[in-house]
Amino acid sequence: MPGHRFYNPNLSSGKFLPEESHHAVDVLRLRSGDSAAIFDGKGTEARVRLTQVSADEVSYETLSTARTPPPSCRIRFGQALIKPVGMDLLIQKLTELGVSEIWPIASERSVSKPSGEKRISQRWEAIALSACKQSGQNWLPKIHEAGPLDNFLSAPNPAPPSGRIIGSLQPEAKPLPALLATARQAGNPPALDLLIGPEGDFTPAEIGRARSAGFQPASLGPLVLRSETASLFLASVLHYEFNLPH
Repeated sequence: MPGHRFYNPNLSSGKFLPEESHHAVDVLRLRSGDSAAIFDGKGTEARVRLTQVSADEVSYETLSTARTPPPSCRIRFGQALIKPVGMDLLIQKLTELGVSEIWPIASERSVSKPSGEKRISQRWEAIALSACKQSGQNWLPKIHEAGPLDNFLSAPNPAPPSGRIIGSLQPEAKPLPALLATARQAGNPPALDLLIGPEGDFTPAEIGRARSAGFQPASLGPLVLRSETASLFLASVLHYEFNLPH
């Protein structure tokens, strides 16, 4: 596929979205006859040739299409809000690693609290879209508005009990490999719901509610990891274990 990638949720429209037209014309200086790749965020990518290029509109004809199957494991990530720069990085990297849904959680110990939810959600969506373009990822994750922990705990279509995991420093936490092995055996294809707390972890009351909702505490090793490090570690492990061919 060509190096330039653009987003269009309706590939059959034959026209770039206005913001993508601006990028193609004013930034990349593409011309009629140039080729590009366009993806719909739902697994389909098309190779196209530009047929009309102007400041107002870019039209194209489709040369070929390719279908990327969805990740074999649906990974839904509940991430406690951390500082904005760390949260932006996480949105980017979780997208690259094929996470299906991202649920930002305003926990009791979150340093960052949600304000201007629509504006923040739009920024996160733009970051995820940019990550898809850069990485070749054809599946755009669903990013939910920041909300309380209970929103995530009661989300529809939960993973089976063996696939609900919360990162934990508690002594009774089981080793992550053991929990993932159980999840692999229980679901085909597996589905996972993951919870990572803020700096200082979830409060005991929040951990109790997560445990009541079926989340099993998992140890990520002997070191105390920062929230974003724990999330990237966990997402990388899951991508390797469940969504890469072996």
